[in-house]
Amino acid sequence: MARTKEQNERMSMATREKIYKAALSLFAHKGFALTTIKDISREAHISTGLVYRHFHSKEELFGRLIEKAIGEMTSVTKFLETDTSPKELVSEFVTKMIAGIQSSEEVSHYFLLVARSLLEDEVLPKIGDLKKTDLALFQQMAELIARGQRQGEFKEGDSYKLSLLLFSIIQGMANMKMFMGEKYVAPDLQDVTAFLFTQESPY
Repeated sequence: MARTKEQNERMSMATREKIYKAALSLFAHKGFALTTIKDISREAHISTGLVYRHFHSKEELFGRLIEKAIGEMTSVTKFLETDTSPKELVSEFVTKMIAGIQSSEEVSHYFLLVARSLLEDEVLPKIGDLKKTDLALFQQMAELIARGQRQGEFKEGDSYKLSLLLFSIIQGMANMKMFMGEKYVAPDLQDVTAFLFTQESPY
């Protein structure tokens, strides 16, 4: 019996997800230059031809992953712009990052992909946009920290440096998760934010 249109669409979506997952892992670990379509097809356990049926090139696939990363980072930036207690916003953000890195290999892969891609040549798809989005996120966190300092929720210090420190800690968590695997033990919120929150913090 021939498959229905809906069945074909589901199979196509499932194949694309396998390709995305394989490409994400390889780009994160090996970088763009050292990853080939053949590597991706092998990692996804599908034929090279099937990869090309969904994506015209390695560049297109890389660009799609970077677009997704940009979308996630933009969402975080907008979240940090909301008119809520800075301490509550940072607490919720850090808690989600801790849980995501602990439970999902994909989250750590995206952190590694972004970190590696920021060092890539801007001729690659979306790298220029990624750098702008990354800087905007750092800046928004710095502005949030400055607001929290004025309200007495955060410790004194250069807000931009504190923003960079916070993201460096989160990046380090993602790196250690990929290195240690199941042996990785996630820190708690207090561990991650001790340098930032004032002692009277209820979080």
